[in-house]
Amino acid sequence: MHLFRMKVQAEGKHQLSEYLENHYIRLGREQQPAMHMIFAHVIQDGDYILVGDGERTYLGDLGDYYYVEECDTEEEDSGHRRGVTWLQHVEVNNVHPELMTFLEQDGELGQFHRPLSREQLDQLLVKPAAAAAAGSWVDAETISEAVAILREAMQSGDSERRERAAIALLQAAAHLHRPASLE
Repeated sequence: MHLFRMKVQAEGKHQLSEYLENHYIRLGREQQPAMHMIFAHVIQDGDYILVGDGERTYLGDLGDYYYVEECDTEEEDSGHRRGVTWLQHVEVNNVHPELMTFLEQDGELGQFHRPLSREQLDQLLVKPAAAAAAGSWVDAETISEAVAILREAMQSGDSERRERAAIALLQAAAHLHRPASLE
């Protein structure tokens, strides 16, 4: 899946609230032909879009491109459109730095530098410090002690206890070995 971002006006014509309420985004006539090519042909149904207002960033699942001829006027300037299913919003200050850099790039429309799975995107929608803060109160000695207890529990005669201990260890290992680019 590909991720795109779009900058919109906070006030006036074609503001974010219009897009959220009417479930579409548009690309204006003033944009260069290359931008229209990306908007109409590079972006695909099922790609994702981030649109922000400076405080919040909204994530949407993009639909098909469509053209509304009666809206392609100097005054209306909204003939080139894509449907959007808005999925969630996050506070701009709480996103991963890699995503923040992407959102701050110049230009009305941009594409993220690599394809993402939905899981990777979800990880980018959270600042690493926010995700780590929940566990930062646990020191290394306590973690080592907990791992030792789980290892001991895996030797238990109770199969249910062994299973729970194994699951806990695997979950901890998966969390500790996430790719550094996503933490």
